[in-house]
Amino acid sequence: MKGRIIFYILLVVNSYLFSQSDTPFSSYDFNKDLEYQKTLSEIKDIEIDKEGYKLLSDLAYQKKDHIRAIKFLQKRLELGERNVNIHYKIGGNASIIAKRNKNFKGIKYVEIAKYHFKKALELKENHIPSLVALAKLYIQLPNFLGGTDFKGRMYSNKLLKYDLIEGNLMNGFIFEINKNFDSAKEKYEKAFEIFKKKYSCDQSLFKSDSLRKNMLFELAEVSVRFNIHLDLSICLLKKFISKYNEEIFPKEWIYLRLAELYYKSGDKSKTNYYLNESLKINPNFNQARVFKQNIY
Repeated sequence: MKGRIIFYILLVVNSYLFSQSDTPFSSYDFNKDLEYQKTLSEIKDIEIDKEGYKLLSDLAYQKKDHIRAIKFLQKRLELGERNVNIHYKIGGNASIIAKRNKNFKGIKYVEIAKYHFKKALELKENHIPSLVALAKLYIQLPNFLGGTDFKGRMYSNKLLKYDLIEGNLMNGFIFEINKNFDSAKEKYEKAFEIFKKKYSCDQSLFKSDSLRKNMLFELAEVSVRFNIHLDLSICLLKKFISKYNEEIFPKEWIYLRLAELYYKSGDKSKTNYYLNESLKINPNFNQARVFKQNIY
């Protein structure tokens, strides 16, 4: 009986950790990076100050070594730094670890993420990335792990107060999670329309401090799911990959999303180009192979 309960809990946890979009974050085998491993070895017996831990936490995140990134960020807190971005980065690294672990380790890091996103909001109540993260966590988590529709909507309403694009995008997400697709599409449409009034799809996109990194990719994924604003999303994805390359998401996934957008817009030539580029990077990319089978 106990085994069945544990199996059920893990099943539900997995459905949260990999729900909505199955796009993974980029990964990197840092254990094979000899220069990085040499750096880690050299710092074992030396005293490190706040600036040193800042450099190390940035390096660990760059190498996708998220557990060490958290460790170095926590050292900065221990040394007296009180910074919104430190708490947000701990929460972000913890969220990535949680999504990659289909077990109770994932639950542990979900709790770490929630704690630090809330700490970030204590320091800056309108910190958009932390509001987005908490809204998604509470909406998607099962009740027995602290998930609550009320808190998810509470953070979503705060988003709407501070940023109309993010607020409508989150409200659309909540409606979609609850399978109210007509209302979801309405909110997503509103987010796009406000976005178009505020931004142009050019390099000026990246001059705004208020634009969350992942938003461009999230808008494109909404376009794929709801078949809306395809041309704008194609442009946004191209700008996204030119700016961030594989810093956030694997390139084969970005190319797949471009292929899907071009397919929905009726451009077979560019659909084939980006689909082939995706499979060239990863010939065993199952989602791209399935998409290819479905369109031919």
